[in-house]
Amino acid sequence: MKSKVTKIALLLALLWLPATRADSQVLEVVPEVGRRADIIEEAVPTIEMNNMLGTTMAGTSGLVAIPAPDYAERGVHISYKGNISKSSIFVPGTNVDLEKDEEFIGIRGKVNQHLEVSAGHLSYDRTSNPVMTGLNFSKDHYSFGMKYSTPFEDKQMCMGFTFTPMSAEELNLADIEQIENLRNIYLTVSEKITDNFTGYMNLTSAFTKKQEIDFGNGITRKMDRKDIFIGALGLDYQLGSYASFFGECRFGNYRDIFIDESVRYRVHAGMRFGSDAFQLEVMGLNLTEEEPVLVFGGNIGF
Repeated sequence: MKSKVTKIALLLALLWLPATRADSQVLEVVPEVGRRADIIEEAVPTIEMNNMLGTTMAGTSGLVAIPAPDYAERGVHISYKGNISKSSIFVPGTNVDLEKDEEFIGIRGKVNQHLEVSAGHLSYDRTSNPVMTGLNFSKDHYSFGMKYSTPFEDKQMCMGFTFTPMSAEELNLADIEQIENLRNIYLTVSEKITDNFTGYMNLTSAFTKKQEIDFGNGITRKMDRKDIFIGALGLDYQLGSYASFFGECRFGNYRDIFIDESVRYRVHAGMRFGSDAFQLEVMGLNLTEEEPVLVFGGNIGF
């Protein structure tokens, strides 16, 4: 009888042990699931908002010429920029001073948190001294653009384009900066360096078309379509929600009717004051050149 009781006790003990082990395994798995959930939650990219983004020379949100990622869910911004630039060229026999009065009006709106559309109107007058008929003219150009912003690992990224219909003659008359701003595709990656500093890296490809340039006296030159590649680094400093200071260094090859390949380096900088709804801005273009250009403007948001 005692042996039977002993056998039954041993059998119950054996049946109880696996159940105990199974229960202990379940308890060990629960914290592991919690830890994995925390890891997944931490891996979701955090969207960093820039409260003082203004409007670029092309009409999209960004710095001076660098478009920036923008995650505002809705809103429409209207911008104005005006500048007067001076330069000199050498025409056989004399030096000619040029003055250009330029105005740009842009409008950009958010379709959703990631997609932005923009449109712009550029008008400029160029005069020469001494007066040369071929260098005195007025032009108007209308542009359209789209930009898509999305998180990229621990950074932010945007890509898009701006397009302006321009004839071969209009491309020949336009400045290189106008072509860069009005006819391009681009990619920008930004990263938060500190709470106040944000860094930007931009790649832009601007494009022309086949042109036939008339120098006068029966001399012409035909040029194939040329792509203009520009790389840029930018830095933005946010002083709370009321001011933003920013700068860009741009470098790349550019169009030249006398040299097949040329490299140009430029530095732009500026500041904006106000809020997301209303801003005043002052920008300096081509600060390393002999005659930099001062731009005044503003933005209004709705």
